[in-house]
Amino acid sequence: MKTPLFLMAMLLLFSACGSQKSDSEGSGEGMDSASQEELAAKGQEIFRNRSYGEVEIACIDCHADFDESLANDDRIRPGHSILGAHQRVEAWNGEFSGDGLRRTAAGAAKCAYLYQEKGSGIEDAISESDARALMAYYAYVSPGNEPPKLSWEAVTWPGDADFDEDTFEKELEGITKLRGDAARGEVMFDRACGPCHDTGLGPAVRIVKRKAEHVPAAVRGGNDSMPFFSRDKLTDQDIADIQAFLQK
Repeated sequence: MKTPLFLMAMLLLFSACGSQKSDSEGSGEGMDSASQEELAAKGQEIFRNRSYGEVEIACIDCHADFDESLANDDRIRPGHSILGAHQRVEAWNGEFSGDGLRRTAAGAAKCAYLYQEKGSGIEDAISESDARALMAYYAYVSPGNEPPKLSWEAVTWPGDADFDEDTFEKELEGITKLRGDAARGEVMFDRACGPCHDTGLGPAVRIVKRKAEHVPAAVRGGNDSMPFFSRDKLTDQDIADIQAFLQK
């Protein structure tokens, strides 16, 4: 007995709808506008919450939720803008993709675990409902024309798990060989470091100055709750200039 054409059409329609739900459930698409806004509002609250983990730092302290090229400030954030994060194909240099990307809110779970000291690991740093809310917020603030994959230049763990200690030391040697410009370094410090170290989110500048020799390693590799800056955020010369300012 042949399957009626209308039944085949209904089966195809059901299949397509199911696929669409799977692809969009992480960002709240397919929900009515009121529900989307409610979910996105919850995501915004998480994104800006400095009490989300043990360390008092929020996603917004490292990631913009707007187009930085159109912003009035000239701040340099360690992380990229979250615009378009809900539709990226991977995060953390390919560590998260597919369902893992949605479950970690485009890699935000790793940030929560590493820098906010939330949870016992990446798996439980962010709940499924919080991940959905963050993805909904990403979608809500995004124009929709963002690239599905970012090009970033992390040079060490946790940006690149294959980056060994010897290679990292060579990276640092390259920075120490550069002549730093203290005047320019002060400007760069204000843009990249001041937002945390001048506001109490990080150690005060006077403390950082005492450990200025460790600045290249801290900037490139991160330090405890301090995230790293990749090459596309701060160049080797930028770091040398900042170090010169702190050592003067």
